[in-house]
Order: sequence, then structure tokens, then C-alpha cells
Amino acid sequence: MLTDMPITVGKPITIDGDTYFIERILDIGGLSRVYLGINQKNQEKVAIKEFIYQNFYNKLTHENDIDDFFDNEVINTQAQARSPYKTMKVLHYEKRLNLETPEYYIVFSYIEGKTFLDFYREFIQSCRGLAHLDLASIVRYIFLPLVDLLDYCHNQEYIIHRDFSVKNIMIQTNEEGDFWPILIDWGVSKYVGPEWIYFTPKPYMTPEMPRDIPINQKGAPPEIKFGYMPTAASDIYYLAHLMYFVFTGGIMREDSEILSDESYVLSPKDVNWFIPDGYNEVVRKMTQYEPADRPKNMKEVRNMLEELVNIQHIHFDFEFFMLEPDTDELTGERISSSKEPN
Repeated sequence: MLTDMPITVGKPITIDGDTYFIERILDIGGLSRVYLGINQKNQEKVAIKEFIYQNFYNKLTHENDIDDFFDNEVINTQAQARSPYKTMKVLHYEKRLNLETPEYYIVFSYIEGKTFLDFYREFIQSCRGLAHLDLASIVRYIFLPLVDLLDYCHNQEYIIHRDFSVKNIMIQTNEEGDFWPILIDWGVSKYVGPEWIYFTPKPYMTPEMPRDIPINQKGAPPEIKFGYMPTAASDIYYLAHLMYFVFTGGIMREDSEILSDESYVLSPKDVNWFIPDGYNEVVRKMTQYEPADRPKNMKEVRNMLEELVNIQHIHFDFEFFMLEPDTDELTGERISSSKEPN
């Protein structure tokens, strides 16, 4: 027998005409819960997000904002899924408004894999410490695909994700050992439109700038933390904080560390002196306090990252060396091969 009650683990629920057996809870947040469901028709796994109605009450307006958040997540998740890259997708969604407490559900494609946090913990252990971090592989196979997806979102759909975190990136792998990222949770993403996506006057945080909801989270750029309208430059900052996390061996910037405007600029080399100067400089450029001082767009970010992996990759671990290494292990300078023509 199907239940008309909110989702219960161990029972089925029908959403938008399809029935799912609820196996377990995947995640619990302040505004929603996410469950693992099994489609009873084809046995495919799905992720079902249940919005908690009472938690969307706005104390300032005395209204419930759940419809705005729900519609925003459905529309923007569908928008990013139109890209040619690997993404999560909306399969079904339903609002049940004729109940005493309305119910809101979104059914997503289930992303089989690990959170970036779990993946990175295993990755850094396999690298045997900071001195042996395989930076180039992370840049090439995780950061560059994320840059490409965000470039599409900024230039084709005009949306900002503004919630990069180690738990909102899933890492999938195959039997050959390849891995790739999928960016999830577009709940606080925002459509800003073509006229605003790259609008970064300096100074940015002034009374004349449009305001938005403040989001206080680890790695948030100043304009997001103080409630100003997000731009493409905001996602650039978030991405750089993820790089800071990777390059430092798993350290996140804490709010207690922000003592001035300059504190927003991150320098992973201050924590991990093993990383090359080039990696440090890229993170610094992408975390400038003023959005206008960061790279203009994701294409510029991609160019900088390609420079890192193609030119300035340093082999710290001699086990990774070829018979004739192409770079000097101390300086990172290219070594001329004896096989190259004179």
C-alpha cells in the first residue's frame, strides 16, 4: 500500500506518477532531506529531495519562500543539464499543495560515486603526503571539467552555482582508474541574466549594487558573504577555494582567519611550501577581494590551469620519473632531451 505521508524509509512513495521504494537517507540539510530511492518499474536508483515546508518561513516577510527555492532548483538544474558535460538531471518533480502541510519533491538522477571530500582523503593518502601530491592529475581531471561546465552555465544559461563545497562535488570512477567530477546541489544557484553575469565594477560592494541573500559558508567570496548579487567571478572564487583545499592537503579557510580585505586572498604556499609558485599564483589571482581583479571568465581560468599542467608540472616523487625526466625536480625548468634534434 502506498503512503500519502511524507517520505518514510522502508516504504514506497509515488511522485509524478512513478513509484519509488525508499531505501535510506543520503543527506540531511537545514532546508531539505535527500533519500536513496529505487524506481519500482526499472529498479534504477534515484536521489529524492524532500523540501521541509516549515523551514522556509521568512521571518522578515512573514511568508513561506518554499516555492521560490523549489522552482529555482528545478529550473537551474535542468539548465545546467543541457550542457554537453556529465551532470545530474531532474527526472521528476511534484508539489502537493492540497495538504495541510504542503509537500515538495524533486527526483534526481542518482550519482554513483564518492563525495570529493572522501575521494580526496583517499587520494592524498595514496600520494604519501604533501611532497608527493599529484597536482597535475587533480587539475586536469577534476578542475578543468568543472571549469568547462561553469563556462557553459555562465555563458549559455547565465546562472551561478555559488555553493561549491567538498560535499557538492561527486567523483565517479571506472574500472580503468579514470575519474571525473559531477557538480550537484543547485539549490542556492541563481539566474542573473546576460547583463549582470560579468558586471564587476570596482568597488563592487557599494550601496548602489543590487543586494541578494547573504551566504556565510567556508570559502565564500566577500560579495556572497555580505549579500551582494553574485557574478561569474563569485564561482571563480569558490573554485579557487577548492584548489586551496587540494593544494594544502585539506585545509579550508576559516572565518576566524578573515581579519581584513587582504585576508580573502588565499596563498596555499603559506601552508604547503612544496607546491610550485605557479599553482600558488593562480589561487591568489582567483581569490582577489574585488571581483574585478579576478580572471574575467572561466576561459581565462582554463588557460591558466592548462599552463600549470602543460608547462610547470614538477615531479616531486622519483617513482613517477621517466627514464629521462622532462623537468628539473628543484627548479621545474624544462630539460632538453638528448633525443631532440639540434
